[in-house]
Order: sequence, then structure tokens, then C-alpha cells
Amino acid sequence: MNVLQNFKIKKLILVLGFIFISQVSFSCDLCGCSTSSGSFGLGTLNNASFVGFRYIYQSFESKDGIFSNSPTSKENFHTYQLWGRVPLTEKFYVSAILPYQDLKRKYTDRAENINGFGDATIMGWYKIKFYKKFDKEKAKLYTNVQKEPSGHSIEIGIGTKLPTGKFEQILTDRVNPGFQLGTGSFDGVLCFAHSYGADKFGVNTNLTYYLKGENKNDYRFGNQFSYASNFFYAIAKEKYMLLPFVGFNGNIYNKIEQYEEKIAKTDGTVFNGTVGAEITTKDFIFGANYTLPISHNLFGGNVTPKQALSIYLNFKLNK
Repeated sequence: MNVLQNFKIKKLILVLGFIFISQVSFSCDLCGCSTSSGSFGLGTLNNASFVGFRYIYQSFESKDGIFSNSPTSKENFHTYQLWGRVPLTEKFYVSAILPYQDLKRKYTDRAENINGFGDATIMGWYKIKFYKKFDKEKAKLYTNVQKEPSGHSIEIGIGTKLPTGKFEQILTDRVNPGFQLGTGSFDGVLCFAHSYGADKFGVNTNLTYYLKGENKNDYRFGNQFSYASNFFYAIAKEKYMLLPFVGFNGNIYNKIEQYEEKIAKTDGTVFNGTVGAEITTKDFIFGANYTLPISHNLFGGNVTPKQALSIYLNFKLNK
């Protein structure tokens, strides 16, 4: 019975880690994944490694003016990602993402489209497991007493976003300067993550800070703070496990700077709700989630996030 329970716990933790990964999909620079490669991998307690593919869709509406009848543009961001995670030791692993962007913007009289590779991201992670208090009396009776997991774990990540995506100065004059393939700068990424799983229920939370660098155009996107929390329920079947989940996430953006001058109405906040599900089998993990803004104030209210969708398929390297 204990062996079976331990197997279920390990399998549950594995799926929890990939759910956690998927929920950072929309923690992106400014208004979309176009300027930050979309996301970076997060893991929890296991040593499993994977390679996978993810598609992210986001839509926005931008208004160029202060009047109700000011001209607007509809923007659709399509991001295609190759991503993976490789453990180096029991407590340390690395993750990486390479995105390809296809960004479309439609005005009443014309349309714009840019596409190409976005900014790649690489992260190093250190994970810490927590165990229940050791029973000294029990240890006197048994020689092989093992520590019992508490269900809690934390992970600390540090990494960088590389300027592999093209930055075009001319596009910064538009209402939504997030319509870019990349930032053109080296950006730092710091993350703290906590997860807890017990029986069929669990929750995981992460806090991420993006420290933006200045590019060759003396242009620097504002620093960004992101947060996310998700609650799941595990449904175990004979050949797969299903985990529906619900949660929320948000972003706080500082003002953009150029020539060391802050640009007005380039900061903002957004708070989202998300719902989705994930299925894991022996070899594959498939997931999808839908995100909808609950409240937002971006670029002085001139940019409105609409909806976002993420679909991904990962192949397990460790069986």
C-alpha cells in the first residue's frame, strides 16, 4: 500500500510541475509574449526531463486617442515555442525556451505583420524539499526509518533572456510598443516558487521579477513583477491522470525609458483568471489553459487585453 501511495505521490508531483510551467505562459513583457519569449520552465520535486512544443495565442485591442471614436487596432500574437528541462543533479536543473513569433495588427485601412525568432530564455533552478518532523521514538524501534515528505517544496530560479529577437525602433511609436519580436536587450529573471500537494488537492504559487536591460537604441522596457497561483484536483485513471485546475495571475509593469527619460503612459497592471486541464501518460503530457482578464489598466487605458490560449505537448525523456 505504501509503495502504491508513494508512486501516486511522485506521479502527482510530476504533473504538478508541468501545470506550474503552463501557468506562467502569460507573464510576459508589456502586453504580450512577443518581448519575453513567452515564459520559462518551472519544476517541482522530480528529476524528470522533457522536450516539448507549445503554442500561445493572445489578442489585444489598442486605441490611438482619448476619444470614444478614436481609431483602434486589433492585435493577434501567435507564439510557437520549443522548450525543455534537464536535471543536472537531484537539487539543480536548467530550463530553456526558444520562441518563434508571428504578430499581426489590423487597422481599419491597413494591416501589419512581423514574424521571426523571439528572445530565448535560459534559467537555472535550485529546489528544496521539506520533510515532516523526524520521529525519534520510532527511530529507536526501526533501523531504516526514512524521512517522510511534507508535501511542501520551494524553488529558486535565476536566469536571463537573450536578445535573439529583432527590435525595431519604429514600432515603439505605436500605441502598444509590446508589438515587437524582442527587446533587443539582455534581461535578468529572478523567481521564487512554492508548491504543496496533499492527496488529490494541491496549490502552487510563484513570484517572478524581470530586470530589463537597455538595448543599443538606448531603449529600456520597464521592470516587471509577475505573480500566479493555481489550484488543482487530481483524477487518477489506469493509464493516465487528469488534473483540472483554476487560478489567477497578474503583472505590474514599470514605465519604459529612453535616453534615461521615462515615457508617460507606458506602465500598468493586469489581473487574469485562468482555467484548464492537463493529461499525463507514460510518455507524454498534454495540456491546455484559457486566460481571461478580470481587471487591467495598460498604457493609460489605451491597450485592452482580450483573451489568451495555451496548448502544449511534452515528451518525457525519463520514463
